[in-house]
Amino acid sequence: MKLPGTNFTLFIACSILCSCSTNSTKEKAYGICTPEEDSLFFARNKGLLTATWNRPFGYETIKSNHAPLGPYMGNGDVGVVAFTSDNSQTLKIAKVDFITDGWTGEHATWTNDPWQRQPEALPVGGVRMTADAPVSSSGFIYRMDQLSAELKMKTATDTPVEMLSWIAADSNVIVTELRTAASAPVRIQVDTYADSISNEYATTANVQEEIAQVTRSTRTDNMRWVSRAGISTQIIGAQAEVHRLSDACTRSSFTLQPSQTVYVVNKISGGGKNNDAQLQSARRYLSSLDKSKVEKLNAARKKWWKDMWSRSYVETGDTLIDRQYLTSIYLLASAYNEHSPACGGMYGVWNMEDNMMYRGDIHLNYNSQAAFYSVFSANRANLALPYYASVEKMVPEGKRRAREELGLVHPSLKGKSCRGILFPVSAFGTGELYSAYWSQTMNAPFNVPLFSWYYEYTGDKEFLRNRAYPYIFECGNFYEDYIQKETYGNSYRYTIVTGAHEGSWDVNPPSDLGFVEQTFSLLLKYSKLLGVDADRRALWQDILTHLPAYKTIMPTKEPNERLPVFAKNENGWDYPAHMIQMHPVYPCEVLNLRSDSALLQTARNTIYYYGVSQKGFTHVMNELGLSAFVMGARTGFPPEILMEGLKELARTAGTNFLITDGHHCTEKAAVIETINSMMLQSVDDILYLYPCWIKKPARFVRLRAKGAFIVSADYDGQEVSGLKIYSEQGNPCKICNPWQGSKVSVKLNGKPVSTAMNGNIIEFSTESGTLYEICKR
Repeated sequence: MKLPGTNFTLFIACSILCSCSTNSTKEKAYGICTPEEDSLFFARNKGLLTATWNRPFGYETIKSNHAPLGPYMGNGDVGVVAFTSDNSQTLKIAKVDFITDGWTGEHATWTNDPWQRQPEALPVGGVRMTADAPVSSSGFIYRMDQLSAELKMKTATDTPVEMLSWIAADSNVIVTELRTAASAPVRIQVDTYADSISNEYATTANVQEEIAQVTRSTRTDNMRWVSRAGISTQIIGAQAEVHRLSDACTRSSFTLQPSQTVYVVNKISGGGKNNDAQLQSARRYLSSLDKSKVEKLNAARKKWWKDMWSRSYVETGDTLIDRQYLTSIYLLASAYNEHSPACGGMYGVWNMEDNMMYRGDIHLNYNSQAAFYSVFSANRANLALPYYASVEKMVPEGKRRAREELGLVHPSLKGKSCRGILFPVSAFGTGELYSAYWSQTMNAPFNVPLFSWYYEYTGDKEFLRNRAYPYIFECGNFYEDYIQKETYGNSYRYTIVTGAHEGSWDVNPPSDLGFVEQTFSLLLKYSKLLGVDADRRALWQDILTHLPAYKTIMPTKEPNERLPVFAKNENGWDYPAHMIQMHPVYPCEVLNLRSDSALLQTARNTIYYYGVSQKGFTHVMNELGLSAFVMGARTGFPPEILMEGLKELARTAGTNFLITDGHHCTEKAAVIETINSMMLQSVDDILYLYPCWIKKPARFVRLRAKGAFIVSADYDGQEVSGLKIYSEQGNPCKICNPWQGSKVSVKLNGKPVSTAMNGNIIEFSTESGTLYEICKR
């Protein structure tokens, strides 16, 4: 069998509907799409974004120490996962910075030194709302409405109760609205509880001024910090009787009258390292609320989600892919928010057990970074802001480790010291680094792409100057000291010896060479842009000029296509696990559509070998999170194979639409970047339209491209149309001609714009805050 795509020709095209036209005063959001068009799109797709349960689902059915298995919601600081009985709903609650020091659980590496004990993210507790009425044989229904970011339940009781739950966007308030359409009143019990499954963590329960309050505390014995978090509950709209049930639980009871709305309002407080659940401020906040203020919170939340959804969207022509794309946006927007006090780890804000897989940490060797791969092109770069803040908290300790702990990376490095940053595999958003290095030195440079992308996609030069460049500079310092200059033939080269995979020890693995090349390429670019560090550029350029080539071998495992592939190291390692040797493609972006055609073909061979022949796309748990699909899109891999692989994975999604493998969560959102990269890529400041798309109609609206451009375009299966580009920063725009061989017209407000052609590249100047329409003449 011959590899599909061996003679694959990239088609650069775009799509279907409009021709050039003048700007409309009705157009909003970069002038690209009207509010009516946005509303129609989401109205059509509301069903795709609504998950439904037709029978009760108890705790054991959704219990998970990894990704949520039940209905979920979050606001970047607080996470909720729900479970039910016929007549009750429980909202289990976690807070992103509620983290214990010195976890002694099953997976911990315990020592007598408290500084070596390992932290863990914990759940706080929950709220259970019960309708005290006879259970009916039917009528139960539960919906997770992702478009509205709401959980909706109807009880299976003789007097049905409807519960609608939501979380405020920028304050940690969870509200459940209760109503009954029955003619008779129904008694409601609300139990607010602190998670007490483990007696290692102290709990309290009290009542103050009809407000029920519980707390949970992390370990206190010889710990670096103690964290306390609280849940406070206020009933608004009915007179409640509130009392303490135990050291961990309170109960609020009231009567729900027909045609009445009662609000169960919960304030989640505390967390962090201050040993303060902030109950008094939570009580004052709840005491100040009334129905109108709750409604204002809800209105602000709805506005936030409407804006979030309308940032961008795509239409692929396949409802399964569209669903997975949209649900992944919901996942990311629920998991991360710029108001968060810390960034969530592999499971976002849904650490719902005391023994979360990988302790609910930030895994720094791709798992957690991959969660943010999609936010830039999806025009939601602000979702990455809490991640940057958390990484920056880790830098001082990372510098100490680079100086003092290289011998812990590998015995051969004992006595070696470097400038720059050295991170282990694991960390927490509150700034703690812990656990082993697993022989890897790429954990800090793995953040270089994310820091660069915020600038590249938004054009925020202050971010570049004050945050991105300083971080990338420290990674460059590390590599300057770590890599070795050695004689090679009649010249010399710079060699890196490190762990490509967890626990391996490799000479010149492409995975790490990609990060070395990206780091110094960006330092050269940014130092010139900022006018700094001119004295360092000669060395950076010398390193780039003398980096080793990627090792090419014939594959050793069956089945394979008998075509050359990239090995995982210079010795020809070919273990068919994850295609880590494709990091130069993504996230490093140093091997791309404009690279040498032979290198690109070997890259496609490698992706086919691991992703298709070895079933990595669909049968190896990490492949979606590792962004193998993005790697395929970035190399012009046959798009039909990519789409079929994505659909096979999407078919495994649970009732809540999440693809789960027992280990990972938010990294699965890489499906967004896969589709975006198939439709639009920014390569060397050149925009490529539909560079890796199937020959079927598609559309994207308001994707963000490097250079701070907002782009929309249609594709009818043959040709691009409706191409509009909004320039935020006024940068020069370059486009690979989507109508190869044809002349192109660029217009601003209906008037022609001067263009230049450089081969197949269209170039024109832009003004900030302006919309350009591009079409074939």
